[in-house]
Amino acid sequence: MVENVLQLISLPEIYLRLQQTIDDPLHTRGQLAEIVAYDPALSARILRIANSSYYSFPREIETVVSAVGIIGELDLRNLVLATTVVGSMNALDYKGVNIGDFWLHSLRCALSARLIAKSLDGYNPETLFLAGILHDIGILVIYQQDPTLAAAVARQIDEQHQLRDQAEREILGFDHAEVGALLLEAWGLSSELTELTRCHHQYQLAQRDRTAAIILALAGMLADAGSASLDKTDIRLVSMREVLGITEDNLEEILETGEQQCEEVKNIILG
Repeated sequence: MVENVLQLISLPEIYLRLQQTIDDPLHTRGQLAEIVAYDPALSARILRIANSSYYSFPREIETVVSAVGIIGELDLRNLVLATTVVGSMNALDYKGVNIGDFWLHSLRCALSARLIAKSLDGYNPETLFLAGILHDIGILVIYQQDPTLAAAVARQIDEQHQLRDQAEREILGFDHAEVGALLLEAWGLSSELTELTRCHHQYQLAQRDRTAAIILALAGMLADAGSASLDKTDIRLVSMREVLGITEDNLEEILETGEQQCEEVKNIILG
């Protein structure tokens, strides 16, 4: 499945050029801005994000060079990857998956993961944001190629009251988390992102950074439920919240802020 998608979709060229330039120890901030400037629509997106509540800078950011200086090179790279991979994957034909709902869930997860990471010490919020955008990408890989699987998994979820990953493992012998991790691995993305994708439903399997996997798993639950239907007594939620040291009040603030940011940036990032 992954090999088939690789024949159709590769990492965006602009991301690869950014990464190559960042890897050059003699690169300049202006070179990175110049790469982004080759795509006027992408440049506009980056500036709109930089001037949104996503960052909440006290003054307006007017140029990509200024944005690079303020948000940082690696955060710029992550934002470029997040925004361009959406467009790349949308180029494929999907049956059985509402692509708009798919990316909206991914964005909500990404924003929640970023906010949780910001509330803790030692975690890069932008890495968790990117992990949130990419965590379910295996769903697109599976169902783009065999839409009958989407219907079979949907029936299993409905009839057996199972979670999606459980239904997939029972029907397929693997789940979308594993497929997504293999795609990210094939794209040459970091082992951190690969593990987070692989373990976002089974964070206990994470070996590199289990706490980061818990952050992503909790963010996924928040994205699934939203503030209106979140069951604060859910034993999984309570357990993850306690491990991370997050209070119910913290959780409410994360949900509220995440929803506000989602309304502001969804059209920028998702197009």
